[in-house]
Amino acid sequence: MHAAGVLGLPFVVKPADGAGSAGITVVTSPDQTEAAWRAARTAQVMYGLPRDPRVLAQDHVPGDEFSVESFTQHGATTHLCITRKHTTDGAHRVELGHTLPARLPTATERALFEQTERAITAVGVRNGATHTELILNSDGRCSVLEIGARLGAGHIGVLIQHALGIDPWRALWDIALGQPASLIPATRGYATARFLTSPRAGRLAAVTGLPPVTPTVPAAHIRAAAGTHVGPATSNRGRLGHVIVTGPDPRTVDDQADQILRQITVTVTPGSGT
Repeated sequence: MHAAGVLGLPFVVKPADGAGSAGITVVTSPDQTEAAWRAARTAQVMYGLPRDPRVLAQDHVPGDEFSVESFTQHGATTHLCITRKHTTDGAHRVELGHTLPARLPTATERALFEQTERAITAVGVRNGATHTELILNSDGRCSVLEIGARLGAGHIGVLIQHALGIDPWRALWDIALGQPASLIPATRGYATARFLTSPRAGRLAAVTGLPPVTPTVPAAHIRAAAGTHVGPATSNRGRLGHVIVTGPDPRTVDDQADQILRQITVTVTPGSGT
């Protein structure tokens, strides 16, 4: 926030309550503000949440986006890993993938964990999972965007199972029952989830080129039915499906995921769909 509470450009307009990046706009000029406000007010509510009519305007924090996946039991927190986010640019910042654990310099990891610890303490979480989203800017400063008292969505729990050999849902049950949670990695691998989106608006005709399921590609799934109206993703609802890739090396995992995405074709025809 700038002097006298005035926001500078760019800034972010978003619903006061919501999920899945719905209704969020990065405003880069004053004439975009009204449309951004309307997008926040009319964003489709996800997960059956009640609609909150309020709209937030906040500073835009530039940098690379990460999340920290943590478990807290009796006030003591264990950070399982840092997740690197793959996001779109432009007015709408939609998450197109997650890779974990992120390989970062030790000082960077420490800074992200310290900020996450402060956020968990500030909101008063003493038992349960937390998913803390942060921005790391070019000078190494990290800022907390938000914290969720839950497992990370977007298949992050599944990625933790594949990469670290930890069952996060079992850990949640153990914490709820007051039993010691097993949070020590059984494996030291890497995993990424990449989401498929439409290149343009229209009716989904077909998705071809999906890879077969193998030990290193344990999931390749399309959730959008043929004939569905689709368009360039402006929220997580715009995801058509996902692919998960695992392996012992982070660069190999990311390279394989990128190659798979290049082989998949999303065919869209004109029309409003169903």
